[in-house]
Amino acid sequence: MLTDTEKQHLQALLGHAVNPSEAFTLTQLEGYLFGLAITPDATEPGEWFTDIFGESLASFADSEEADRLFGSLTQTYRRLHALHRSDTLDFPFDLSQRDDTLLERVQQWAVGLDRALALRAYIWMPEEVLEQPEMDEDNETIMNCLLIVLGVAHPVRIPEIFEQIEEQGDDIHTIWSSLVDELPLAVAALQEHAVSLVQDKADDDQEQGPSRKTSLCSCGSGKPYLQCCGLN
Repeated sequence: MLTDTEKQHLQALLGHAVNPSEAFTLTQLEGYLFGLAITPDATEPGEWFTDIFGESLASFADSEEADRLFGSLTQTYRRLHALHRSDTLDFPFDLSQRDDTLLERVQQWAVGLDRALALRAYIWMPEEVLEQPEMDEDNETIMNCLLIVLGVAHPVRIPEIFEQIEEQGDDIHTIWSSLVDELPLAVAALQEHAVSLVQDKADDDQEQGPSRKTSLCSCGSGKPYLQCCGLN
């Protein structure tokens, strides 16, 4: 998913964390950027810093180095966002060749993905939907996808997420392994849902009149909205 150059720059960026134990690993950051790229709403880089570096944030020798590394971070995000918009941003792991090392990377990647999705949790699962006595099929599917990501990222929370597990006496590791199997389809469903949400917003904006056509897209590309994320 990331080029070798992007990995080098991002690893250098993570190396500036004041407290490395609080910061993302490179694999977690990959998942985080994937999640940001598919989120159907703009997020500002300033929102990312605590997630990436932890509460202690980062320290740089000079502003030039900080600008260079953060510039690489935003460029990587924009590239992944463009891949998502062109429907070419794929799940980055081949689960047919699984071993302990791969499974550890998948879990770490899911940690970053889950953190990114949480930035706009109200878009993925609006409060009004959560307040309904019963979800419709589409929203229930998205909720299950979000829970799959959460379960893969944080196996210790599986009994809390899936209450029936303790009742059925299922083994946590077996359940986690099955969630890993379901992760690619869950991620694909979230991507498809994101595209649908963006299209719905574009349709609404077009109904509001021509003024929206010239307003800049909130993703930070500098292009008019209807030539960027609102493109039909």
